[in-house]
Amino acid sequence: AVLATSPSEEVGTKRLPKIYVYDLPAEVTFNGEKMVFRDDPTCEAMATGTEEDDTCVFGPHFNVSLAASPAPLALRDVDQFQLGEILLFSLQRHPRRTHDPSEADLFFIPVIQDLAHRFPWNQQACYSAEALVQHLPHLRAENAKRHIWMSPGTAWTPFTCPAFDSQPSDPHPDNQLLAATTKVALEDAVSAPREAFLDDWEVMYNVRTPPMASNLHSIPYPSFTSGLEAAQLEAFRAASAVPRTRQNFVAAMWGMHGPSRSMDQRTELQLQCNKSSDCIVLSLDGLRYETNSEVVVFGSLDATFCLQPEGDTPSRKGMVDSILTGCIPVLFSPLQTKLWPWHIERWEDIAIAMDGVPSDIMGRLSQVSTDEIERLRTNMLAVLPRLSYSLPGKPRPEDALETTLAAILKLAQ
Repeated sequence: AVLATSPSEEVGTKRLPKIYVYDLPAEVTFNGEKMVFRDDPTCEAMATGTEEDDTCVFGPHFNVSLAASPAPLALRDVDQFQLGEILLFSLQRHPRRTHDPSEADLFFIPVIQDLAHRFPWNQQACYSAEALVQHLPHLRAENAKRHIWMSPGTAWTPFTCPAFDSQPSDPHPDNQLLAATTKVALEDAVSAPREAFLDDWEVMYNVRTPPMASNLHSIPYPSFTSGLEAAQLEAFRAASAVPRTRQNFVAAMWGMHGPSRSMDQRTELQLQCNKSSDCIVLSLDGLRYETNSEVVVFGSLDATFCLQPEGDTPSRKGMVDSILTGCIPVLFSPLQTKLWPWHIERWEDIAIAMDGVPSDIMGRLSQVSTDEIERLRTNMLAVLPRLSYSLPGKPRPEDALETTLAAILKLAQ
């Protein structure tokens, strides 16, 4: 039997959860059908703890120079949808991992399906609820909330497997059991509610559907400060904290793609930006399915404000990028302020939030006082650790993963 409560480690007054990671194969055959639990196990073949291993998970290093640092600063070119591998390897090598389920506070289900990057987009290799539950011998109704799994993307369909979207009202007991587990993804039903997209023809005709998984919570994109050694992260944070002149007042960085409402925002903002000598436009066209960290980092480090229209869905990785570089994010949808509440408690403390694109974005931003700019930058610097995923086996207090685990443990109690 699995204990309802267990002896976690404690630091001060905080309980640090012990984690049990299920040993699931990447593929199984169930009732004569091939089913995939992890669709890209490439990194699993790497030698643990090597630079090749870290690069497979977090991407290669690249360097930036800031006047406050005597040496170049190392960052990572992290793919925006790499969260599955990051969580898998971090929890497999976590110092609080336990192989005894009776000691576990939380249970991690290592199922990673990134259907958004599989062409054609289909669910032919998806696992069934019955097949998955059969491989989770410690899952019970009483500890289902302590079981964690995730979608590496935004959890919109058709980019999730049906079992991930199981509902309490489903007729099969295995689906009901999975519905009670805790899920994480880049978005959830709070930040992307279906009723907010009824004017989107793709949603109207069920070409795509906003997140519908039960007990789903949003966590932030991995970005260029993820996968760094502690000393590398501290060097970047310290250099970023030193005041410096930024050459551009506003930066606009995106590709011209997405659904109509995102395209409307991007088109209008780009038109206004092109009319101002205080705004720089950096096109990310052609980089949608590749990493673009270097372009974004250099653009963000040199700007005071970074415009953040919606992506294909309300979120975009650029929101995290701008916070980490101290470039104040400017948001254009109230839904964006619903993202990642475990990691960002109050968006108004780190961003400028607007309800839609104003007719004079440059004029609106010019009214933000110097004191307010400094307040927002100071707060962004404080949030930086919570938006950074540590190297596997080397968790830092209150990093992005530890913040997530603490919040899930609190929910489950």
